[in-house]
Amino acid sequence: MSNKISKIIKTLSQRDVDALKSIYSHRCLTLNQIYQLHYSKSLRTNEDVSDSYCRKKITELIGLNLIEKVEYADIEVYFLTPSGIKVIRYCFDLPTNIYDSKRKVVKRGYYRASELKISGKYINHQVQTNQFLIDFQALKPDFYWKYFDEKYISRFSNIRPDGLLSMFDIDFFIEMDMGTESKKQLLDKWMNYRNFLNSREYQYSEKKIVVLFIIEGTNRKEARIDLVRHTINEGLLDKMDSNFEIYVDTKENILKMLQVRYFSILNNSNEFANKSKKLLTDKYDFHITSGETIKNLFNNTEYWAYCRKKNPNGNNIIVENNKVQEYVFDLYQFSPMSVIKKIAYLDSNNTFFKSKFNRELSYVIIGESETQLYHNLKIMDLLVINNVYLTTLDRMEKLPFHKALFQFDFLGNIHSFTDNGLEERCFECNISDLQEWWQR
Repeated sequence: MSNKISKIIKTLSQRDVDALKSIYSHRCLTLNQIYQLHYSKSLRTNEDVSDSYCRKKITELIGLNLIEKVEYADIEVYFLTPSGIKVIRYCFDLPTNIYDSKRKVVKRGYYRASELKISGKYINHQVQTNQFLIDFQALKPDFYWKYFDEKYISRFSNIRPDGLLSMFDIDFFIEMDMGTESKKQLLDKWMNYRNFLNSREYQYSEKKIVVLFIIEGTNRKEARIDLVRHTINEGLLDKMDSNFEIYVDTKENILKMLQVRYFSILNNSNEFANKSKKLLTDKYDFHITSGETIKNLFNNTEYWAYCRKKNPNGNNIIVENNKVQEYVFDLYQFSPMSVIKKIAYLDSNNTFFKSKFNRELSYVIIGESETQLYHNLKIMDLLVINNVYLTTLDRMEKLPFHKALFQFDFLGNIHSFTDNGLEERCFECNISDLQEWWQR
């Protein structure tokens, strides 16, 4: 290390060094992002402070030639300079060389400043990806997690998402969509994912893969979400399995999903799942078995729960109105694509189940609302599928089981049932008149 770099390091606080490391890890950061990550709190009182101190520190770091400002359109970001890289190498002991066991080659153990640079037209995409991670950190998850920017992902060679967030036994692939890719480009993306799912790399992966497809950069986000889901249906749905999931939504909803769906694993606080389970057992008298434990009965498909009603001695499943009272259930909270896949391929799973038990299963989806279910099933051309029934927590709380379950027809009409045989349907209303129907 040169005397010049040594002298610079002595002038830096630990917070300054950490800020430089964040710029390195994220490739670039805006002033506000640097402020959020490192300078928003007083070290003495831990109270919020203005960004004036952060602006002063950035000016100092520019003066020391450790960072440089790059402007593109109306966005200003900061990259490390070669001197900034030298500071990072020393302060965080980045190795000169490392051995890449996958490729069996020796390579440099750090990136040069020139290698971290981004073409101007991609800067906003990088800024939005970085902001997602910063907002994720603001949720303060109290468990171990690790993030890799696209530049730093070495775990996978057959796929390259915009970022990778690793926690629990899951690798979350971050795909930041700015609304610029055409339908053809989206289909090309899913073809890359098809190739990945066909690869030995995926087959031997130790973690589940969950793709977080985040919609930004457009004022017509719902239309963009619909287009992305449509292309998944067309280009990838058939390849999805229990170790692969996709969520397509806005940044705000993706963050909420992570908090509700995955953070709650630690303390069993998923209210949607807990309410569903309580209603099924306490109100409807179902015995519940986790679908994960018996997925071999369903052609290796993992449902949320297998539910059945038993006679008083618990030996046999009850038959009501000529229908065996057993169902597989899934939760459609935050619109996971895996449930769409299971609806689309229910006939195949039922053929497998019938060959073993000489009967077919009924599949019940518990959604957040009738409107959500109608919209998403219509986009996927799955409004009318045999043996698929829909419900919501609201319906389950207020109605008997046969009334809580419903199906759509192609005109958007909602039909519940006259009894638990689920043979005779009863018209309720059209989806457009739903609010009026509930008010009766």
